[in-house]
Amino acid sequence: MNQIAVLLTCFNRKEKTLNCLHHLFKLKNDLDIYLVDDGSTDGTSEAIAKDFPQVNLIKESGDLFWNKGMNLAWEHASQIDYDYYLWLNDDVVIYQNCFDELYSCIDLTESKAIISGIIESADKNETLYGGFDANRKLIKANGKLNSIRNLNGNVVVIPKKVYKVLGNLDLHYHHDLGDVDYGLRAQRNNIKVYTTRIAIASGDKNDICRVRKNKTTIINRFKKLYSPLGANPKIIFYFRNKHFGFINAITYFFFLHFINFIPDWLNNLVFGNRYV
Repeated sequence: MNQIAVLLTCFNRKEKTLNCLHHLFKLKNDLDIYLVDDGSTDGTSEAIAKDFPQVNLIKESGDLFWNKGMNLAWEHASQIDYDYYLWLNDDVVIYQNCFDELYSCIDLTESKAIISGIIESADKNETLYGGFDANRKLIKANGKLNSIRNLNGNVVVIPKKVYKVLGNLDLHYHHDLGDVDYGLRAQRNNIKVYTTRIAIASGDKNDICRVRKNKTTIINRFKKLYSPLGANPKIIFYFRNKHFGFINAITYFFFLHFINFIPDWLNNLVFGNRYV
């Protein structure tokens, strides 16, 4: 039987985390789960230890966020020789066909590709995540594997063959961009990245603007910009220089400072609702 390690990180959303684990074990009770609780204060760790003692629970201080938390979970899981690693966000609700579809896609690609699950809204009227194509358009389920350019890390399977080439997530990233970076690294190494053929989970859309915080002082804007949940210019520079070159990286570095320096009215006039 194929061994799969499920990797999660969580922070202060106990009910969603417990609901996610409940759905996981309901669908497949032989999973090895590695979960980093990044400093939750709402009783998440205690509830997991009580209700799901089989989970490998890793408690941290609260400064990891998504990318570094997932890196740590993966580091723990990699001590065992698993066939597959599954990234999973605890705010998605996986469907009953989730593992069947993931394994089917893995078989179609001979365990040589990364498979990203398509996530839709709860009413099934909108595709939310999975990945973007070469034209920066969000890929919708169409009954076939679709090539991804920019990877969303909500529900993603990494076969052992891929992990041995790419290794873990890049620790330069704090919260976001680690998933996109991983997908681009894969493509640079001639490893394909595909969506599932159908939606395998539902979730909520995240519309947070990381580039600019509006209706506040310029000092607060820059504090948010350089925070782990902002579009930290140093991290963005690293990402863009790595994948798109120095000119692209330095241009966007200055743009991030410019757009946070100008007042709200000018931002709205020039860019509309793009950075609101």
